[in-house]
Order: sequence, then C-alpha cells, then structure tokens
Amino acid sequence: MLNCGLRVSEVVNLRPGNINLTKGKLRVESGKGNKDRDLAIPEYLTDLFDSWRKRRPESNFFFSTLKGKKLSIKYLQQMVKRYAGKAGINKRISPHTLRHTYATQYYKQTKDIETLRRILGHSDISTTTIYITLANFDVENGMKAFKGVL
Repeated sequence: MLNCGLRVSEVVNLRPGNINLTKGKLRVESGKGNKDRDLAIPEYLTDLFDSWRKRRPESNFFFSTLKGKKLSIKYLQQMVKRYAGKAGINKRISPHTLRHTYATQYYKQTKDIETLRRILGHSDISTTTIYITLANFDVENGMKAFKGVL
C-alpha cells in the first residue's frame, strides 16, 4: 500500500495473475470507479513479492489468510495499526494513511499531479489536488522555522 499507493480494497482483491514480476508490473483491476490500471512495482519490492509468491498458501488472492481465504478489509486495517505500534509510531495510522503518504511523497518528488492522478486511479484531478496542499505544508512549516538572514 505504501509503495504503490493502493487502496485497502485493492490490496485484498489483488490476484496472483495481477502481478508480473518479470516486467515489474502490478495490475489493479476494477478499483474504485471500475477503472483498471497498471502500476510499476518498485524494484526493491520485487524480491519481497517473489519470496511471498513462493511461500504463500494456495489461493485466488495474492495476499490471503494462512488457509488461503481472502483477507478482510478490517483485518488489514488492524494489521497496519498493529505494525505501526510495533514500529514505535504513535500517530493514528491506517491503510489510507499509507496511501496519503505515498501520494504526498510522490508529488513532493515529481510535482507531476497528472501522473499521480492516474497512479491513484482518480477520475477527477480535483480529488488528487489535496496532495498539493499536503506537500506544501512542509514549505509553510520551513518558512515559519526560518530565523532570517540577519
């Protein structure tokens, strides 16, 4: 979720056939608004995906329970919260927080709102523009912290 900007529903519905590690591609089928999209899998994640692919239980879903059943959205939300706590993160963290983090960091680094819109699967650019505001908080906070030249 964090490194691809996926919605929690897209993660739980991901199928083994949606992942092509040779090409480094991940296909999100019928995400929100029934818009399929292809995303690049960051190179540093391909080994992790491959490792999981080799040991995961037989299932119609790429990420599943140990018995091969579909993960519930609630379970994945609880998992994110649990791992955030183990990592010592004291803020409220959810799968959507990870998506927001991805989008904000992507925009900060590229300033490419149109590509971000397509990555996130938004049909309307106005939905994506919230990340411009979030990315600009750093500028505002930096300016407040600046003591001046003199």
